[in-house]
Amino acid sequence: MQDLRDTLSSHLGGFESLVKKIPGYSGYKEKEMRREADSLLRQHLADQLADQLSRAEDVSSQMLTGPGMMQLDDIGKGNTRLQTFIDKVKTAAQGYAGFFDAVKVKEDQLDTLYEFDQGMVAQVDEIGAAIDSIQTALDGGDESAIAPSVRRYVKTVSDASAMFDKRKEAILGLV
Repeated sequence: MQDLRDTLSSHLGGFESLVKKIPGYSGYKEKEMRREADSLLRQHLADQLADQLSRAEDVSSQMLTGPGMMQLDDIGKGNTRLQTFIDKVKTAAQGYAGFFDAVKVKEDQLDTLYEFDQGMVAQVDEIGAAIDSIQTALDGGDESAIAPSVRRYVKTVSDASAMFDKRKEAILGLV
């Protein structure tokens, strides 16, 4: 995935390029572009997670009949956790710190935040792989593989959500 920070800065208009020369404005604008890049990245992440949730809901509807029926409650828990995770990603703070806030968010911290969020994109692939394993078990009619696959899905979603909860620590440099 391309770095959205570079894309945003390369699309500055003539007026913005001129105004960047005003003392103090340049740093402000760069911070805003970093925040915007992180916001776009989180929206992309939320969209990808929503796609995985849609896939998981399709798989759970296939489980209504046949060997997967016993795992419906568990996959439902995973789907609920995934929806909660999506909501967290969508509503996460952009790295703003007000004038009187005790913690001031600097450019390097915004970069760390962006890199943390970019690392979360790998979690989408892990969730997708867990869903694939459930689908494979269902397609193969392998009853013994369905329950472990569903548990893997629930754990993968829970782990990804827990990792995202460490986002604030990433800003403070504690991760």
